Amino acid sequence: MTVRLKPLNDVIFKKLFGEEDSLDFLEGFLTALLGFEVTDLLIESEKLSIENINDKQGILDIKATMSQTNEKINIEVQLSNQHNMIERTLFYWSKLYTENFKKGEDYTTLTKTIAINILNFDMLPINNFHSKYQLFESQEKTLLTELLEIHFIEYPKFKKYTADLNNNLHRWLLFLQEDVPAKTLEEVIEMDKTIAKAESKLKRLSADEETKRMYDLREKFLSDTKTQINGEKREIAKKLLKKYKAMSISDVAEMTDLPIDQIERLEREVRP
Repeated sequence: MTVRLKPLNDVIFKKLFGEEDSLDFLEGFLTALLGFEVTDLLIESEKLSIENINDKQGILDIKATMSQTNEKINIEVQLSNQHNMIERTLFYWSKLYTENFKKGEDYTTLTKTIAINILNFDMLPINNFHSKYQLFESQEKTLLTELLEIHFIEYPKFKKYTADLNNNLHRWLLFLQEDVPAKTLEEVIEMDKTIAKAESKLKRLSADEETKRMYDLREKFLSDTKTQINGEKREIAKKLLKKYKAMSISDVAEMTDLPIDQIERLEREVRP
């Protein structure tokens, strides 16, 4: 039996939503997320290969343009918290916003640019799993411009919700969830023809040897990156425990974003 590959693995997500034969999947997902009918998308295709799947230049992001308005969209999946997501988002948003803008051109030709970030970790100090940010005046709360729009989906928060299968965004997020119960996935597929087609493509991708090879390499890269980050966090925790004898375990855990049990083990090493 073919194992269902993780839809949020960057390689799989790119193949599911970033290829021409997946246009209706992308339009369906964006319609659910943005709250208005998204049609006539043009996808910026970048062919994935073994050589470029670990590239840091956003090749695994999905870039699309609404052909009628020239509004631009960038979608990024980020599975591990590298504590730079806000800065990273603004960087890639600004690059896309000014892309193809030539010196001497009229600034009014710049078009709305939307950044969408799907995160497998909690980041923002709010309860909602879906947040939207725009530029507002700090006191009057008036909107400066609609040209900038940034969305975050935080999966750990979504998993705490009781999913509503009548909500199309909930259905898409359940489809993308690695550990979605089989019965729930069946219900989602029965309710939504577009998601049913997306699941069929996911099954084909899961059985394709070249795709699986890229998937495994990406998983290894992500695992190695996470291991490196956690190693750096443990070193910081050790230094804090050594230098500040009065610092509590809970404070060290909060500062390093490591579990309490790991800090307790480190404390036994450095505070005998």
